[in-house]
Amino acid sequence: MLCRVCPDHGAFQETIWRGKPDFETWRRPKTPVTGLKTQTSAERGCPNDCGRCPDHGQHACTVLLELTTLCNLRCPVCFANSGSLEDTPVPADTFIERMHWIREEAGEVVLQLSGGEPTLYPELAPLVKEGLKLFPAVQLNTNGIRLAEDFQMVQELAEAGLSWVFLQFDGVSDQTFEKIRGRALFDIKMKAIEACAKAGLSVVLVPTVAAGINDHEMGELFRLALSLGPTVRGVHIQPMTTSGRNPFPGSAGRLTLPEILTKLHEQTGGLVRPEAAFPPSCEHERCSFHLRYRRKDDGTIVPMGGESECCCKTTDVPLSAEETAEGRRRSVEVTLNSWQAPAPKPLLGIPMSGQTNAFDEFIAKARQEVFSLTCMAFQDVWTADLARLRGCCVHVFSPPDKLMPFCAFNLTSADGRPLHRRG
Repeated sequence: MLCRVCPDHGAFQETIWRGKPDFETWRRPKTPVTGLKTQTSAERGCPNDCGRCPDHGQHACTVLLELTTLCNLRCPVCFANSGSLEDTPVPADTFIERMHWIREEAGEVVLQLSGGEPTLYPELAPLVKEGLKLFPAVQLNTNGIRLAEDFQMVQELAEAGLSWVFLQFDGVSDQTFEKIRGRALFDIKMKAIEACAKAGLSVVLVPTVAAGINDHEMGELFRLALSLGPTVRGVHIQPMTTSGRNPFPGSAGRLTLPEILTKLHEQTGGLVRPEAAFPPSCEHERCSFHLRYRRKDDGTIVPMGGESECCCKTTDVPLSAEETAEGRRRSVEVTLNSWQAPAPKPLLGIPMSGQTNAFDEFIAKARQEVFSLTCMAFQDVWTADLARLRGCCVHVFSPPDKLMPFCAFNLTSADGRPLHRRG
């Protein structure tokens, strides 16, 4: 339990960890980060001085750049409280200037273009192209509606070099989408994946998961994602939080990392093993879990050990008794057919052509084979932990000149008032 006492409102507590692996054993010691560029001073205390203040203890690995407040959905659940159909477009030159500022302040991060719904921004593909001149990867955070309806846009994004698509994908039934997004969207989401496959774009499925709403569909979603390889490269689960617009106040719908792992284990017939999951190397250890698999041509997958892919260094301190060679590092082949799951269907992945040499093709094939399963437990006003906020590596650019931890930027009070987000 996270327990806090307010001099004005009394004591509060919220469940932040329930189940295996044990809270005390889930550890990822890290080498402290020094020499961070800061944009504001520490005066009122965390999280009021975000932007980054001198108390922040982690560099950015991903920076979100929000292109618009426009959105073509009005989801019942939205941390950004998006849904407006009116917006004064920011000129592309301004976003390019912001990209240069982010590169100078944060370094070689992954740039995520977000919103609102970023596919509604009229000069999206040119921004992707400009972003790749500054950053090693540019990803698109989208609900996929425009991708399903406008293949020319998808082609333009692919030609611009878009690294991958973060596709909002909450489940395998229209009932789930109606509850979380306000309308039936399953067929539209599948058309978006087909369009990305045709254009050669990689996709990660990103479900928002709530207890009693769609948590029973996680196993089927995992199965679906595997069947759509190599276009779909992974699933990134986001347990529901109460920041922004949310009809499930307080603890309603909340799931912890161990609960997600346990449900996945049960729903996949043991394919997802909690003991094979490992903490993050970058963000705070209690923010996420990671698993990786390698697809094989015969329809089997192999759990892969090793660290999460990140630039952060870890110490040599052992993690836990559960994270041993017998656990995380073993490679036990699991036949998908025994779980009644279809073998992956190669819709479309990285094109293989005679213009690339053998090594290029080897690297491209290896990338297609890797499938990731990750989960990021974002914080809200009930679960906000200052240690986690100070260890955040997912930052949001806040105009004109701030980098804020994602969860701090999106914090809203119990009655919906934002701490930092405006507009």
